[in-house]
Amino acid sequence: MELTQYKKYRTAVQSNASPASTPQILEVEDNVRSMLMSTGFFEDVEVEHTDDVDKLVIGLCRFRPFYTERDVAERLEEIWSDKVRYPFWARHAVLAEGDHVELEGASRVGPQGHYVTVHLVAQRARIPEQRRPPV
Repeated sequence: MELTQYKKYRTAVQSNASPASTPQILEVEDNVRSMLMSTGFFEDVEVEHTDDVDKLVIGLCRFRPFYTERDVAERLEEIWSDKVRYPFWARHAVLAEGDHVELEGASRVGPQGHYVTVHLVAQRARIPEQRRPPV
């Protein structure tokens, strides 16, 4: 989904529902962290929560340098779709360019329930330069 279209959907759900409570946000935060760490794609995983309703859960990680941005985008979408989002309603957008991939997602737990928003950024890890042997 295009980022502009995603933001319209996110704004619409935010105007019709309340954000998740702190315990609900912490549950999503823990879920995102464990999913990112269990894939084998990511390292240096940091996941936190904020008071910003556009990104209640934020994550930053590095992806191994031999994966493409497309590989990472697909993996982030799988994590979002299969393990993080609520079953009732969800939208997300992915931006993959340069050496980083971003996923923004919003999901609502039910017709009368809360919503949660997620913003994940994955950056390509650098391969350390090799030292030359002493002469």
